[in-house]
Amino acid sequence: MKILITGGAGFIGSYFTNLLYEEGHEVFIIDNLNPQIHGQFKYDSFLYKSILNKAEFIEEDILESKYLNTIVNKVDYVVHLAAETGTGQSMYDISNCVKTNSFGTAVLLESIIKNRSNIKKFILASSRAVYGEGKYYCIEHGNVYPDARKIEDMQKGQFECKCPFCDREVSSLATDEKSAISPKSIYGITKFNQEQLVKTLCESINLPYTIFRFQNVYGKGQSVNNPYTGILAIFSKLLLENKEINVFEDGLESRDFIHVNDIVNAIYYDLLINKKNKIYNVGTGQKTTVLEIVNLIFKNIQSNAGYQVTGSFRAGDIRHNFADIQAIQKDLNFKPAIKLEEGICSLIDWIIISNEAEIFKKYEKSLEEMKNFNLYFEHNVK
Repeated sequence: MKILITGGAGFIGSYFTNLLYEEGHEVFIIDNLNPQIHGQFKYDSFLYKSILNKAEFIEEDILESKYLNTIVNKVDYVVHLAAETGTGQSMYDISNCVKTNSFGTAVLLESIIKNRSNIKKFILASSRAVYGEGKYYCIEHGNVYPDARKIEDMQKGQFECKCPFCDREVSSLATDEKSAISPKSIYGITKFNQEQLVKTLCESINLPYTIFRFQNVYGKGQSVNNPYTGILAIFSKLLLENKEINVFEDGLESRDFIHVNDIVNAIYYDLLINKKNKIYNVGTGQKTTVLEIVNLIFKNIQSNAGYQVTGSFRAGDIRHNFADIQAIQKDLNFKPAIKLEEGICSLIDWIIISNEAEIFKKYEKSLEEMKNFNLYFEHNVK
């Protein structure tokens, strides 16, 4: 197979490039080596060096690509990973998020249709962020999809979601692909916009597609240069710098953490066997609270610092979300292989020996930026 990976030098992209290289496929990459992912010295980054000599690499922004049309005509498959990923950052860096995610996807699709290429399949990396809070259960109204949490409630330390009909607290359920689409961040909106663009264009020209809605992806090589994404890497790096962790809300907010190796295996399975137009959740189907994450990290790091549950919160963050993965299990025989504790140990081992930049100043700056835009709220839970 000949495969174009946009964002192929990024976190997921570099792992997928390595998998394809090992399996003997020909890989083409377009990537702008964003400093938030690769750091100040981009050619020395772990991710970039991991793909050297394993693909035809073009360093450019897909929005201004000189080679996109040429590459589109060379390949059989397109895997579109290039995106801005910071949920918090998207709430004020709006134009950049929309430009990269929505318009970048449009440019790529436009190249495909204008060049009448022979591409056999288009794969899009989307996000669980399109669901917003996802699916919940109300004892009176059954399955419900809560609205965004109210700032005034969260300032009082009331963080759980409420039924949109009766205002009772509700319990989280596994979110399936048929759940309501209700993004609560600009990032989530752009990811759904990407989905709509892909679905509409591909169906109109009879180009098979798969859309993957990834849960929280982690693993060795995850950027600690980007303070807006990847709490596993950020928390680990902060503790190694002996800096206290600020746990948002009450620490009981939860996510579905899936290792990057499992993610790229899902994409590869799809390339090999799936001929349908499908949308899949990709996660473990297990929810883990932030406090559970912190405790797992402390098992593996000796630090002079600790953590504080502050009650602070960010606009655009969700309370809970974990995936119903029955569809991908059935169609692709997908089963996550890497347990969370094993994956965290490997991640921490890498962070300890890596030369990645200091994160504390960037992390503090990110909170200050959001605070200045009235998107970060400091509050102490009593």
